[in-house]
Amino acid sequence: MYICKKEILRKVLLYINILFAVFLILAYLAYYISPATNYIPAFFGLTYYIWVGVNIIFIPLWIFVKLRYSLLPLGVLAIGIPLHLKQFATHFSIGDSAPDGYFKFMSYNVQLFGLYNWKDNKAHRDEMFRFIRKEDPDIICFQEYFYEETNYFETTDTLRQLLDARNVHFGAASTLHGTHHWGVATFSRWPIVGKGQIKFPRSRGNICIYTDVRIRQDTLRIFNVHFESNHLHTENLERIAAGDSTAKLMAFDLLQALRKGYVKRAAQADTVAAAIAASPHPVIICGDFNDMPLSYTYNKISRNLTDAFLNAGSGFGFSYAGRIPFLRIDYIFHSKDIDSRLFKVVPKKLSDHYPVSAWLKIKENEKDSVQ
Repeated sequence: MYICKKEILRKVLLYINILFAVFLILAYLAYYISPATNYIPAFFGLTYYIWVGVNIIFIPLWIFVKLRYSLLPLGVLAIGIPLHLKQFATHFSIGDSAPDGYFKFMSYNVQLFGLYNWKDNKAHRDEMFRFIRKEDPDIICFQEYFYEETNYFETTDTLRQLLDARNVHFGAASTLHGTHHWGVATFSRWPIVGKGQIKFPRSRGNICIYTDVRIRQDTLRIFNVHFESNHLHTENLERIAAGDSTAKLMAFDLLQALRKGYVKRAAQADTVAAAIAASPHPVIICGDFNDMPLSYTYNKISRNLTDAFLNAGSGFGFSYAGRIPFLRIDYIFHSKDIDSRLFKVVPKKLSDHYPVSAWLKIKENEKDSVQ
């Protein structure tokens, strides 16, 4: 009887392990399958760390219970090695000094500079200004940027002076009263010689702009993108976690919001990827992707490009500073003929995103071929 119960327990554990192994495989598929085709894997990609963690736990468990069963979690983890390697970087660098010939590039979702914190929004904005000035980037791309023409909540002119970056490209995703604008903005100390934008249909506040910047004898095309947001309300997440009486309904609404976000981002990523492929210049693309590395958006945008974090960063690079932990959703990618050094996620919580930065330079042996 004891042996029978022990065998039943092993089988139950095996079935549970098989289930979590399937969940991890579905997470892998999120990288390859467009949510416009099938959005189910995208949900598992979002919870990738859970499925990895559970399968890792099963390995020592099977070593003590039934050794050959450990091949199941080991195998499913092994087939995902190329995807696991996109989750963390090991380029630990000492110091923060500028490498010779490189320029500092930063991307920052500023959450409208705290505009809707009506009590002290100007004080909050000014603190962000001081922080950005201290970081002193040569080129900075903002998402969730706010600009208004009445100078009540001044942003653009002040940043021009603080950064000595007179060259600005702003793209409005939405406008109110003809004077209040929400969108993305790119500031550069180098001359801007071309501009364009990619509108996202049926999107309330998301947009992509591209800016041609002349750096010495070279021209780079910089894509500054804010892909579709998930429109998740943190108070609803807290009520779900607390077991609110309407938790089931809110959970359903949350899943619907995620599904819509995934589908919209898939189409947006396809559009931006096509524009990147058509660029006549080496490219840098940065911004708030609202998607993890194990996602179709990441896969589509990163093709033939270098992830500056993986190339020159360290750790896991979590960039979201809101209440949902362990999210890397802010990126800097660049063409292969650009080098990156000292990628950093700057742990300054003034927005619901941390800024990301890197030192960039066109490789010496490529300069002659860049027009």
